[in-house]
Order: sequence, then structure tokens, then C-alpha cells
Amino acid sequence: MTGHIPGTTVLRGVQFTERNRAGTNHVALRAGNERLVLSLIRTHGSLSKAQLAELSGLAAQTASVISRSLIDAGLLLAGTPVRGKVGQPYVPLSLNPTGASFLGVHVDKHEIRTAHVNFIGEVMSETVQQVDDPDREHVAKCLHEAASRIREECDRDQRARFQAIGVSIASGSLSGDRSAVTWDEIETCFQEVGRSLDLPVSVSTDALAACSAELIYGLGPTTPDFLYVFLADTVGGGLVQDRRIRFSRGDTGPNLGKLLVPSGKARPASLNNLALGSSGDANSIGQLAEGIAYAIANCAALMPCQTVIVDGPLPAHTLRLVMAKLRSAIAKLDFPGAAEIVAREGSMTRKSIAMGAACLPLLDRYYPGE
Repeated sequence: MTGHIPGTTVLRGVQFTERNRAGTNHVALRAGNERLVLSLIRTHGSLSKAQLAELSGLAAQTASVISRSLIDAGLLLAGTPVRGKVGQPYVPLSLNPTGASFLGVHVDKHEIRTAHVNFIGEVMSETVQQVDDPDREHVAKCLHEAASRIREECDRDQRARFQAIGVSIASGSLSGDRSAVTWDEIETCFQEVGRSLDLPVSVSTDALAACSAELIYGLGPTTPDFLYVFLADTVGGGLVQDRRIRFSRGDTGPNLGKLLVPSGKARPASLNNLALGSSGDANSIGQLAEGIAYAIANCAALMPCQTVIVDGPLPAHTLRLVMAKLRSAIAKLDFPGAAEIVAREGSMTRKSIAMGAACLPLLDRYYPGE
């Protein structure tokens, strides 16, 4: 459906797979270069072909050919030529808002939110469905209905550019299932819906989805490396290096909340055990902040980590108190480099929570792989 532009691999959904990495072929290389160009323009806002060649390391001719194919594909827009002080005028290239769109679906214990998001992160439509403890079948039905509704509301070209679905799942959600289900079973259920719609489906925890949104639309464009901490009923997050998320999207893989930190008891506990839940008293916030500081120290011991971004669906005053306590706890850490660590409040929970889910397929299809 979306492969109607000859010569452009990103619209055909070429993915970075183990097979591609083992023996890079021409198609995979082209797809990688296209993703690189798109990500650079997303980061910088607009760039000329010469600037793209300089920043990407591509030959000038290669950068020009790829840029032209992305313009022809409708993913980039060529602006009005700009005349500099010397040399020929240059044409700034920017992302086309209508170049692609995605459906984001966020699931928690009390509601299902959807957002139809365009290529530059503008939310075109949203829905909220109040529901207690939805099971995966209920969510699957909502996925199908939301995607079908979007297709009905779009014209032919917009339908072709409706690319994929992303689903973010809050901790403790889908407990309405009669028996415990694994993460793989949840993914399989939603991906079956995608196959019936001929749309890829990406599934993630809400923490990694929020991290994805921060990377693309929040502080990420100016901060290529950071530790992301997401505070909700549990503690989660992601590690971003060179604008790539290093943690697993599922709830069974590597996760910030699994790090062992002091808990005020005789033995360490996972950082998750210090999550605030419904509690927001100063003592529990102080323990959480200290635990996050130790988690930061653990991460910084293994890899460079000078920026920590903290966010979550907390009341604004609670998040501000967490940040104040965290900065104090970081200042007390005794390890080289602690003084250089900067803790910043995130920017995404003030926006549509389903936007993070919509970022998942955007990362999969339009950002560089390894």
C-alpha cells in the first residue's frame, strides 16, 4: 500500500535486520542512508543538500540523489531558494507534515487513548475511551476500529501514507485477562490485528514509548545522549546513546526499574520497589530520588551519562519535588563525574500520552538502525 514511490526504500518499510547487518546489500544501504537524511533534517529543522552531505558523511552526489528521491516520495519539502553572502543560492529541505502518519494507542488500567499523528508530531485527531481493566481482546478491537476510522476519514493519498500503529502499555494494564499472559502473547495478539489491516504494529511499555517521544519531539534533538527515567505506578525508562534507545521495549528485557538500589532496609531492592504509586509524601519522594541517583551512578559507571531526563504522569508539584530531591541526591554521589550530571524535567507528559505510542513505528521505519 505504501510502496508506490519507485526508488525510495523507506516507504516500502525496509527494516534493519540481523540479515541486513550480516551482509549489507544495496537496498539496505540505501534505506539506511534515507533514514539518516530524514533523521538529520528532523533534528536540525531544515538543511541544504550540501549541509546534509557534510553532516552525514555521504558524497555530495549521493546526498543529492537521496534528497531528490525523498522529495519525490513526499517525505521532504523543498523550500524557497535562499541566497547567502557568497556562492549559489541553496534550497532548504524540511519534513513534509503529510508525508506519513501513524496511529498511537495508549493503554492503562482505566482508559484507552488514541492519537493520529502526522510526520512532524502534530496530533490530527484523538479519542479517549474509559474502561476498567481492559483485556487484550478489547484493546485489539479498539485498534481495529481506530485504524479503520482513520482510513475512512482519509482521502486516497492520506490512506496510502497512513503507515503503521504503535501501542504503549502501562504497567499493570491488561490485568482483565482471565489468566496471565506473556509479553509475546500480547504482541502477537496486536500484530494479528495489524496483519488484518495490512499495517505493521509496534508494541512497547509506556516508559519506552515516552522515552521515544522525548527523543524525537522533546529534548532529544538537542541532547543525543541521556538517561530517561519515567515515573508512574512503576519506575521505567531508557538509555539513549547517539540518539538510539538501548533498552528493551518489552517488560521482560533490560529495564531501569530492575536495577538494585538502597531501599532503606537491610538489603537492596529493585528501583521499582520505590515507585510512589498513590503515595507522594516527602519521605517516599526522598527515597525514590536517592534510588534514582544510585541508578544513575550504576549507568554512569558503564557508559557516559551526563544528562538525566525525568518525566511521568505525576502532578506538577510532585514532579518538581522529585527533581529537587534528585538534584540534591546526585550532588551527594561520590564517584568521578557526578558533578557534571544534569537532571532535567521532561517535556512529553504535558502532550498527548498516545504520541509516545505513535513514535514507535516512526523510529522503526524512519530512524537509522545500528
